[in-house]
Amino acid sequence: MTIQNMKYIIEIANSRSFSNAAKTLFLSQSTLSTAVKEVEKDLGIILFHRTSRGVSLTYDGEDFIRYAREIVELSQYLENRYQSRNSPPMRLSISSQHLSFAVRAFTELLKTLDFNSYDIAMRECNTDNVIHDVVTNRSEIGILSISDTHLRNMEKLISSYNLTFNELTILQSFVFIRAGHPLAEKSRISLNELEPYPFVTYDQEKETSHFTEEPLFYNLLSKNIHVSDRCTKIALIRKTNCFSIGPDLTNSNADSFHKGIGEIRTIPLCDEINHLHIGYILKKDKTFHNSIKDYIDLLITDLSLIAKSSPV
Repeated sequence: MTIQNMKYIIEIANSRSFSNAAKTLFLSQSTLSTAVKEVEKDLGIILFHRTSRGVSLTYDGEDFIRYAREIVELSQYLENRYQSRNSPPMRLSISSQHLSFAVRAFTELLKTLDFNSYDIAMRECNTDNVIHDVVTNRSEIGILSISDTHLRNMEKLISSYNLTFNELTILQSFVFIRAGHPLAEKSRISLNELEPYPFVTYDQEKETSHFTEEPLFYNLLSKNIHVSDRCTKIALIRKTNCFSIGPDLTNSNADSFHKGIGEIRTIPLCDEINHLHIGYILKKDKTFHNSIKDYIDLLITDLSLIAKSSPV
């Protein structure tokens, strides 16, 4: 079984057709059929159900694809990492949910780097992708915010991927609304008071409550707006009566797009779901290099400043 055969099988699964996969790969159908038969023979399994309408994965095929994707992605990562003899001396990658403090710590880390060249990444993405990035070694660590309600389920899930969740602190949740919002003058806000207003939440590929980085899952409310980045969320909160919930939200009027829209108010959420466990995930028994340690130290410093204003 070769990496190339895995790539063929992944494309067939994506296309749900040998003929379409052959066109995409510029190969003959017979070449793909031979590759599939070789893998099926080597492993003693059947990968695809074949019908007149195309193909679909068998149970074994779905299990195979899950691991094959990780292996192919890792092989591509290795190729990219070492394809040039003049590779940068320092590489670093961090994945995070849409968390302002994770980005602030990364910004501070950037100021401390003293290398002639480097290749680093800060990936803001949904929870599933944060976990996937760490599992496949795309990122050294992943930064997560997990609510009290979902902590146990998330820890079980993380452990099933041979990862550990290392808690750094527990933060209180706040409601973020514009200064002109009808609830803006309240000292605390309850979920019942928020129910009439649209909830802006980060979109998750898996519609499972414990995958959200926010302590309120969208199906609890009648008006929900899904976004994929913080800039969109901030713009919606500033211009409308939408609200967001979380431990932190960037509040900057630096560019002309936001000028005159007004500041965002930060008001404590007075419900039992208001605590978030902040930490990082890492592969079990894996150590990280000094730059990651420096990043975590900077993250702890930033989180301590937030915690002082939001005692648990």
